[in-house]
Amino acid sequence: MPYPLIYYDSSGYWSWAKLVELWRFRELLYTFFARDLTIRYRQVLIGVAWVLLQPLLSMLIFVSLFGLLETRATASENQYAADAAVVFLGVWCWQFLATALRDGTSSLVNYRHVITKVYFPRILLPIASVLCALFDFLIGGLVMIPTLWVTGTVIPWSHVWVIPLIMIWLVFLCIACVAWLSSLNATYRDVGYALPFLLQIGMYLSPTVYDASRIPARWMTVYLSNPVSAIITWFRWALLGGTAPDFLPTCIAIGVTLLLLLSGLAWFEKSERLMADRI
Repeated sequence: MPYPLIYYDSSGYWSWAKLVELWRFRELLYTFFARDLTIRYRQVLIGVAWVLLQPLLSMLIFVSLFGLLETRATASENQYAADAAVVFLGVWCWQFLATALRDGTSSLVNYRHVITKVYFPRILLPIASVLCALFDFLIGGLVMIPTLWVTGTVIPWSHVWVIPLIMIWLVFLCIACVAWLSSLNATYRDVGYALPFLLQIGMYLSPTVYDASRIPARWMTVYLSNPVSAIITWFRWALLGGTAPDFLPTCIAIGVTLLLLLSGLAWFEKSERLMADRI
């Protein structure tokens, strides 16, 4: 007796059943994660040390540039050390976001030979890219405390409990963005070409290499409503102290993140039905 023909396809909408399906394919997610990580560090001379060097070198470049352009007559070594800590934390967070978006956007196109042959939840591919970026982010954190110690920063340990919550927020923001970008890039390759330029603009629109306190007070609520700005500002508050970000902009930024996540997953699920034909 022949086996019944089973047709696997996306339902076209996001539901609880989709989460159950993702859990069933969790081993495949680990396989994609391990493969992407292996490919990234294959034939690399110093391996994951690149993850440690990138935020440090970026910090040195920007702090040196700020020193050359410094116009404050009262600037001192303590001021430069404080700037170094601010820049390092900003670059550290931005490096995670940029890597996740860059790799996540191209993840579906890179695996199109698999997508066109067998069914599995395609969202696993962008999520695996985010997990690889998270791995780099955690490895880069190994130089965080030594860097803050060298710059003379006193970590407010009573704030450290906020860091896991901010990291979860950052991960969900990355998933929300790559859900949109990867599905759009699978149909329109222009997204992949435009992404580096958009990331460059976003780096300067967010407080990556400067403190958010430099923003005029009348624009602060709007500025911190950007999830990236809010996340970086909360990271700095947790590790450098100072005044906590306002509650209202934080709530707006969390709402924007949830909106991006829900709409991104819904759009990804809708586009997944024709993805194998269009990619």
